[in-house]
Amino acid sequence: INAEYMGAIFFTPIMASGDDINGCYDLFDKDGKGGPLPVGVVGEALRTLGKAPSQAELKELLAGHSSVDRNLFKALASKLDCPSKEDIIEAFSVFDIQGNGYIPLKELQHVLKTLGEGLEDDILHKLAVITEPDSDQQVNYRHFVDIMTKDL
Repeated sequence: INAEYMGAIFFTPIMASGDDINGCYDLFDKDGKGGPLPVGVVGEALRTLGKAPSQAELKELLAGHSSVDRNLFKALASKLDCPSKEDIIEAFSVFDIQGNGYIPLKELQHVLKTLGEGLEDDILHKLAVITEPDSDQQVNYRHFVDIMTKDL
């Protein structure tokens, strides 16, 4: 797994075009027939487009739906915002107790595992390499966000 792939998993603040949205829909259409997507994959599909819906948002947006057709998927993708690079840096700055632009790797891993939907241990281990911690196991979170938001 490389930094670009990890960036696509976490946050790729892009404006998705109609072609991107259709391509994403097709990617998650397992049988390739253009039928509706199961609601269970919609969050992951939207995150692939750089959107950041929480489970609560998804539950609200998908209330009453057992599946999502292409038109609804396009509407959802258009409705949800992508976090900006500045928003992501600001979110990480909350954990920068020293105010020096660094957070402990263990703290970063804890945050990414416990907040929101959480990441699996194998992803966190790979993330530890990509974050390039210094000798004190501190991560420059601006550099980390730069790596993770780098254009694919």
